[in-house]
Amino acid sequence: MAFEVGGRRNLGDWIALIKEADSAFCNRLDQIYGDNKDLKAEAARMCLQCLEEFIGRYAADSSVIIVHSTGRVNILGTHIDHRGGSVNPVCVKEMWLVVEPRDDDRVLLKNVDSKQFSDEQFRISECLPNAEKIRDWDTWCYHEYEKRKNDPSVTWSNYIRAAVLYLQHQNTNDEGRFAPAIKGMNMMIYGDIPIAAGLSSSSALVMGTAEAVIRINSLEIKLADFIEHWGFAEWYVGTRGGCSDHAAIISGKSGTILHITAFPTSVEDAALPGGHSFVLANSNIEAKKQAGARDVFNSRVAAYIFGLMMIRENFPQYTDKLKQLRDINPQILGVDEVQIYRIIKSLPASVSRTDILEILPEHEQKVHRVFRSHTESEQGYRIRQICLYGIAECIRAEMVPQCLRTGDMKTFGELMSASHNGDRVTKMVDGQRIPTDNSYPGQRIDALISDLKSGDKRRMNQARLWRQGGGYNVSLPEIDMLIDIALETPGCLGAGLVGAGMGGSIVAVVEDKHAPQLIENMAEKFYRPRNLPPEAEIITPVGGLCTMDI
Repeated sequence: MAFEVGGRRNLGDWIALIKEADSAFCNRLDQIYGDNKDLKAEAARMCLQCLEEFIGRYAADSSVIIVHSTGRVNILGTHIDHRGGSVNPVCVKEMWLVVEPRDDDRVLLKNVDSKQFSDEQFRISECLPNAEKIRDWDTWCYHEYEKRKNDPSVTWSNYIRAAVLYLQHQNTNDEGRFAPAIKGMNMMIYGDIPIAAGLSSSSALVMGTAEAVIRINSLEIKLADFIEHWGFAEWYVGTRGGCSDHAAIISGKSGTILHITAFPTSVEDAALPGGHSFVLANSNIEAKKQAGARDVFNSRVAAYIFGLMMIRENFPQYTDKLKQLRDINPQILGVDEVQIYRIIKSLPASVSRTDILEILPEHEQKVHRVFRSHTESEQGYRIRQICLYGIAECIRAEMVPQCLRTGDMKTFGELMSASHNGDRVTKMVDGQRIPTDNSYPGQRIDALISDLKSGDKRRMNQARLWRQGGGYNVSLPEIDMLIDIALETPGCLGAGLVGAGMGGSIVAVVEDKHAPQLIENMAEKFYRPRNLPPEAEIITPVGGLCTMDI
């Protein structure tokens, strides 16, 4: 579809619309926030402040567009979107971008929170190859990241660069000429999405920027492409994730839980059954995507890739059906769960890079390509437990829509908690927090197979694939503690980590009448002993990415 350069107005006109009761701007907020008056009032306040900051730090007579973006909380379907798995997110919080097109290719970036986000700028033509089309975006992003990773002058703008440069890359002909050359922008940004809290503040910025670039340049792009491009765009910052966060931000609806499937992308939605709420709690430990954390995240993705390659080698009869990790599934392969466990058992528990090259000699080039995204861990690649997590999480994620449609909130909560069990690094035993063991030695797999074959309904039920956490292990003791505080509260049905891990937030599903007690328990047992302000709240799903066309 083609996007028109719509929505541009003089700054003073925008301000007048926001201040006017029952204006077209207010009606547009109704579509984003439903009938939640508090959310609409806060959104209008933030947008107005963003416009006023633009006037003060750029010019008062500019003609601008306003873009609304959001963060997201992924309820279920963690760490699997890049392996073809489904996700079940809601859009929360917000980010406002006030954007004026320029006549050159310079992008100027300012943030209302100038203390945390200093002004930055770049020129599009200076960031891309001169008179040459990028033939391999992945390789180019890798080399660019290596060049700038120690440059302290380039920080938050990397996410804006990711969107702008990717769109210019997509609009470069084979001779290396920009077709068209994307216009520069004066940008003012303001958001309330907590940074490094697992709520995808970075993807909110990428998507808000992409929407602005497409609008002011009247670019043509298919909706499916608009959803699927942005995981690739974000490779520029060094991570190797999927596009589910971006799809959630694009597709968000007020009061709605999304069910998003990739390859190809499809989006369904459902409401949380009445009488239940989501409570979000920020651990106040930043989930950084730099240095060691990036290595952890990318090494987990590598374990998925190597595991699928090994399964194709070990079970050639399934090769044609195994396009993604999600395909290691009883329905797709036409087998029972016992056979899935046998497939998982064939994977090594832990291997080094040398071992992987020996196991997959015919895939040396691809293996080395995966190696370069991260530094090797001393513990090696724990392929069996990581792949079990991914296989089981894909199944859990697909069960969510049915739970919501039938009101089966008991199972819904169990799905959330089983998912987090695969991320846990600690657990409580006899009043002490001790490390968890998420390994799956052969004996443990054999025991699950024996239970499935036993004919005993209780044993068979506990051995189901979806109940197995596996071992992705990217939680922290503090995150596990928040989860346990939530699960100890009457009326809490389930809880899990939000985001990529290594910090950030948790989300719990709780009966409405018990939500205040859950929030108070977290304040008493987690925040106050650490002298932290309580950051637990009931969240309301809001509408997603849009230009304020009125």
